[in-house]
Amino acid sequence: MRKRLLVIITAFALSVLVGACAPPLTEEEAPTPTPFPTPVVPDKPVYEVKSGEVVDSVDFLCRVGPVREEELFFKMDGRVAAVSVEKGDSVKKGDVLAELEVQDIVNQSEQARVELEKAQLALEQAVAQTAEQLTTAQSNLEIAQSNLATAQANQEYDIAQAQINLENAQLRLQQARSEDPTLAVREAEAGLEKARIALNQAQIAYADAAKDPGSSTAAAEAYQQALIDYDLAQARYDSAVASQGDNVYNIALLENAVREADLALQRAQAGVDPLLQKQVESAQREVDRLQTGVDPAYQKNVETAQLSLDRIQAQVDSARIIAPFDGEVMGVLVFEGRETAAYKPVIIVAEPDAIELSCDLTSSVLEKLVEGMTANVVFSDFPGESLTGEVRRLPYPYGGGANVSSDVEQQDKSTRISLNNANGRGLEIGQLAKVNVILERRENALFLPPQAIRTFEGRRFVVVQAEDGSQQRLDVKIGIVSRDRVEITEGVKEGMVVFGP
Repeated sequence: MRKRLLVIITAFALSVLVGACAPPLTEEEAPTPTPFPTPVVPDKPVYEVKSGEVVDSVDFLCRVGPVREEELFFKMDGRVAAVSVEKGDSVKKGDVLAELEVQDIVNQSEQARVELEKAQLALEQAVAQTAEQLTTAQSNLEIAQSNLATAQANQEYDIAQAQINLENAQLRLQQARSEDPTLAVREAEAGLEKARIALNQAQIAYADAAKDPGSSTAAAEAYQQALIDYDLAQARYDSAVASQGDNVYNIALLENAVREADLALQRAQAGVDPLLQKQVESAQREVDRLQTGVDPAYQKNVETAQLSLDRIQAQVDSARIIAPFDGEVMGVLVFEGRETAAYKPVIIVAEPDAIELSCDLTSSVLEKLVEGMTANVVFSDFPGESLTGEVRRLPYPYGGGANVSSDVEQQDKSTRISLNNANGRGLEIGQLAKVNVILERRENALFLPPQAIRTFEGRRFVVVQAEDGSQQRLDVKIGIVSRDRVEITEGVKEGMVVFGP
């Protein structure tokens, strides 16, 4: 083979050398054209603008799961003291499923509970004592108010009585001043003189009668009567003289009585005793003080004790896993004596009787879905049968979510599809299903396959054949885009032939 190749190369070199040494041609000859092969023009695909239904949808896989399911965990690190359930066990809401070794915290909780009870008892006693004191204070206030009201009601009577007493005193003084004590003396003096004269006359008559024994008896009686009348006149005169001296003293007494009556009237007109009003005000202040309630320190002690108990009880609750609802234990990943970390799911509880589809979707799919959309479901165990459902829940923030927690790791990020009717199929948890959700549908729309549409610098266009046979670019606007059809809203007409790139 090598020899043959060497011979060919040698012959080619000799022919080149002979050609170079050959004499030039006397006459120019036309060169023979080198034949080129005709290029094979490949046929470009062509597409026809058609009218029909354009549907945009998404497909994803889901598994059958319970409608209500929760992964339970401890809220603190520790060693597991007890696990009360196994997979498949039925539980009731509030059941303690597992707990950590936290006896010290439990003891602190009991002590805090005792302190709370003591604070509550002290508060109750203070409330009862305050209520009793308030009752007494209200009674004292009512008595003081009654005394004041009685005094106020009696004030008008006291004023009227004082006015009467003053008028009477003034009248007696006026009468005393209007009387003339000398007149009584003069009258008594005249009576005494008259009696003296009568006595003298009777004495003379008696002396004359002594000479005539027959008339002496009558004269003696007249003399005795004149003597008595004289003594009475003398007594009246002495009394009138004495009364004349007492009149000045009586007027002084009556003037003093007028002044006292006037002072009594002024006191009555001045109002009730101020002490009565002060007693009412003092009783009202005591009622107001007691109505504000017990000393705030008692309530503060109760609140402090409650906060302490709540804080310790929260630690106890953090060391326990409590069943949040009636259901069945779907899994247990914790054992007695093992160490466990806080917030690590260790027990799964669910309501197995109510099932739906649970799906873990990407954000690109979640952005297209809306809660309430219709879903078509095909189970891998029943490939020829399609069921209908509904997008019941999307995770936060794409939908309402189910557990919007501040801890992102604890948020339920699954999408839930409810089934309208299982058609009698005994679905089991864990079965796989393919779900199709129609996002948008358009009837009688113009469409082309995606590959027929070209894009250049943001411009969308298609290439069609013009009437003169040349190719022409037409700008188009698109609507719904699916895997095999793109809706054309402007730029083409039905039946047009479009050249592919």
